[in-house]
Amino acid sequence: ISYFQQHSGFFPDNSSLTTNLQNNPNPEQVDDFLQENMEKWQAMAEFVENTADMEGVEIEITEEGFLITLADSVSFLSGSSDLLPDAQEILNEVAGSVNNERWDIEVQGHTDNVPISGRVYQTNWHLGAARAVSVLQYIQQKANLRPALFQATSFGEHRPVASNDTPEGRRSNRRVEIYLKDKAIETVEDGSDLITLETSYNDLE
Repeated sequence: ISYFQQHSGFFPDNSSLTTNLQNNPNPEQVDDFLQENMEKWQAMAEFVENTADMEGVEIEITEEGFLITLADSVSFLSGSSDLLPDAQEILNEVAGSVNNERWDIEVQGHTDNVPISGRVYQTNWHLGAARAVSVLQYIQQKANLRPALFQATSFGEHRPVASNDTPEGRRSNRRVEIYLKDKAIETVEDGSDLITLETSYNDLE
C-alpha cells in the first residue's frame, strides 16, 4: 500500500481514501462498500509487488486507475498474436487482481511502422487488434468476468511513444497497454448528490 501512498494521484487526496455513495446509504451499505474497495486496492498493491521484478512490464497510476504496459519482447514472437509464457505469467497476476466487477478493462494493441510481411495479418492495425484480443481473452477467462466489462482497441503504428527510426524506438512502440478503469473513481467524477466517506490509509495496511 505504500506504493499508493507515494502516488497520490490515484486517490482524490493524499491523506484519505475518498469514495462516494448515492441515495443516503445505511451504515451496513457503507461498511460493505468500503470493505470491497479496500480489498480491491489491496489486490492491486499485491500485483505491483508481485510484478516489480518482472522484465517487460511497466505499471503506472492514471486518473482513472492503472495502466499496465507489456513489452513486445515478453508478449509475442514477431508477427504473431500467440501469447508467450512470460506474458501469461504477468497476465495471471493481472487477472488475480481484477477478479471482481468494479473495473472496466480496455486493452490496446500498438506496433511499430515496419510493414507486415506475412499472410496472416493484412496490416499493423490487424496485428495490433489480434494481440489486444489475445490479451483481453486471456484476462477475461482467467478472471472469469463478464465480457461486457472488456474492450479491445488497435492503433497499429499510429500512436508511437518513440521514434521508429531506431531499433530501440521500434521496440518501445511494439507494446500492449492494459487500462484498468476504476468505477468508484468514475462515480466520484460523474455522480451528483453524493455523500463523501473517508477512511484512513492505515486501514488498508
